[in-house]
Amino acid sequence: MQEQVRWTDRCVKYLTRAGVVGSVVASLLILFPFSASAADAWPSRPIRIVVPFGPGGTTDLLARLVAEGLTKSLGQSVIVENKGGAGGNIGAGEVARAQPDGHTLMMGTPGPLAINPYVYAKMSFRPEMDFAAVSHVADVPNVFLTSPVTGFKNIADLVAAAKARPGQINYGSPGVGSTGHIMLEMLKQLANVDITHVPYKGASQVAIDLLAGRIQVGGDNVPTAIENIRSGKLVALGVASERELSVLPGVAPVGATVPGYVLSSWFVVVAPASTPKPIIDRISALIDAYLKQPETAERMRTLGAIPVGGPAERLAEHLKSEQARFRDVILRTSIKPQ
Repeated sequence: MQEQVRWTDRCVKYLTRAGVVGSVVASLLILFPFSASAADAWPSRPIRIVVPFGPGGTTDLLARLVAEGLTKSLGQSVIVENKGGAGGNIGAGEVARAQPDGHTLMMGTPGPLAINPYVYAKMSFRPEMDFAAVSHVADVPNVFLTSPVTGFKNIADLVAAAKARPGQINYGSPGVGSTGHIMLEMLKQLANVDITHVPYKGASQVAIDLLAGRIQVGGDNVPTAIENIRSGKLVALGVASERELSVLPGVAPVGATVPGYVLSSWFVVVAPASTPKPIIDRISALIDAYLKQPETAERMRTLGAIPVGGPAERLAEHLKSEQARFRDVILRTSIKPQ
């Protein structure tokens, strides 16, 4: 039966990519129907959640939180694997090509799922075709950061310095096309300033160079930066949310200085396309239940993440709208395809 399910998965995925009429796919599903037994037999081995970035960032933190919850719920090992590179494309491409049986998942972000198609000239996968939505884990506001040695206290200070010294302030992001990069491009556009972008291969490297004073400013998600902010090692200049965050009291929204500025990240679990729906629904329900546990929700809020949850169908609609939104944002910035 498992061989039959895998064979059918491959047929459906091939026919869908080839543009074969939907009725043919429907006929195959009638001949070889998926039933609740597909979910009942899952998981038959350890599950892996691929993080398409290096360790230590928000994506990694949330993936490990989800892995912990699934491990407890299933009694089966759930392993997080970091597969960084090319703005998330390397790890995402591996997941897109994985067997669609529910044993390979990805913690996805706007980068590989919504931004990269407009940043990279060539990609080995198509986000809208090669992934199945599973769970909307969290929304996370972004924050502008600096070292105390710069003397910047807020976004107004940064904008004033950038206008006085065009191109002389260096800004580090987790990579070209990352939300950290989009943060900068939106600021440059809306505030009409010239700041030099320095791309890194992950959020942890940005933090290292910020702390060492090798760059003046950086942008990242709140969960990754929160401990350095609380310890005083880094200064939060402004949050890219509509309102002040309870975890960062006194840090004003960027929009208070730069009208119209709002940008938050989202973190979602996706699976290879053609993963049987009973399995997707079961994973989605397990993650949703874990996110609703008071202890889990509090852990996430302490990090600055907002738990979301909900059915896979709602996430699928969210991804469609976000892909269109980021396309429009990127077309208005100076980001060019690589």
